[in-house]
Amino acid sequence: MNTKPEEPNEDYVPTALRQVWEWKDAIYQETKHLPTREALREIIRQAHAAAVAQGFVTTEPAKLAETPPPYDGKKQ
Repeated sequence: MNTKPEEPNEDYVPTALRQVWEWKDAIYQETKHLPTREALREIIRQAHAAAVAQGFVTTEPAKLAETPPPYDGKKQ
C-alpha cells in the first residue's frame, strides 16, 4: 500500500502529517550531536516536561495503591 504519491504534491500531505515531519526533524536537529543513549534521555526528558506542562502527569512521585486484605471467600 502506497501512502504517498510518486511525485510530491503539497495538497496531498495532511497538515497533521506535515507537523509530525517537522517535529521529528526538530528532535533530530536538537539531538544529532549526542550519542544514542544521551539523545534518548533528552527526548524522554522533553516528553516528560511537556506531559507535566499539559497536566498529564505530576512532578510528584507516583503513589502505590494499597494492597487489599486477602480474600477468604466470606462476605463481611
